[in-house]
Amino acid sequence: MINQTITYNNSRIILSHERKKKAVIDIYPKHHLLTYIREGVLKVKQGKEVQMFTKGEFVLLKKYTQATITKTWENDGVKFSSFVFSFQEDLVQEAFAQLHFELPQKNKVPIENVVGINANPILKQFISSLQLFFEEGIPMDNQLARLKTSEALIGMIKSDDTLAYQLQNYAVKGKADLHHYMKFHYLENKKLIEFARESGRSISTFKKDFQALYHITPAKWIKKKRLEHAHKLLTTTHRKPSDIYLECGFEDLAHFSKSFKAQYKVNPSQIVTL
Repeated sequence: MINQTITYNNSRIILSHERKKKAVIDIYPKHHLLTYIREGVLKVKQGKEVQMFTKGEFVLLKKYTQATITKTWENDGVKFSSFVFSFQEDLVQEAFAQLHFELPQKNKVPIENVVGINANPILKQFISSLQLFFEEGIPMDNQLARLKTSEALIGMIKSDDTLAYQLQNYAVKGKADLHHYMKFHYLENKKLIEFARESGRSISTFKKDFQALYHITPAKWIKKKRLEHAHKLLTTTHRKPSDIYLECGFEDLAHFSKSFKAQYKVNPSQIVTL
């Protein structure tokens, strides 16, 4: 997969091009995601339910939704390509505030974790405007990137009362299922306070919930899981310690090697591939 990424604060706009004919990824996103499919087919599976989205459609995915996504394309088609926007609740709240939009109180349509959206004229024009930045090389700073994501949200709110009803649920902060969140994000090199915030908790609540769930401190559990992942890579592939330590969440090779030896009683460089 080839990505062009514009990052602003903790959010991103990504232009993604998939090399593989079929890419299957299990996800539990820490941000809300809005995907515009430029080419190809996107399948989203939640349990037994499978939804399919094609070129020209938007897909709104609520954060903390466990799903399996498949990116592919038809035999004679162009490779899969998409724009992906990641954003937090504050951007949704700002979008409603800018429009002075009165939130719908009731709606017969149930709240969904995955919502398909047809591109209306506002959203089509919005997508066209992104070509300048990703294909013409015009730089986009943090403020403009935030405005562009807000523009997409405003376009959805104005286009359909049903979408406004769905998005008001995206504006409410919630807590992640801690087991699912850690399963998908423990390899990320970040401080505990960042894990806490992204899971929807204060640091004290995060530590309390973690202890209740795993009966061990977060720091010890994270290090143990990262080393287990490293051990698996070293024993099942031909990759070297210098190739994997960053991927396994360690900042430097020396710290990784010392921690690995403390847990497995052998230097990582001495591991023999099975």
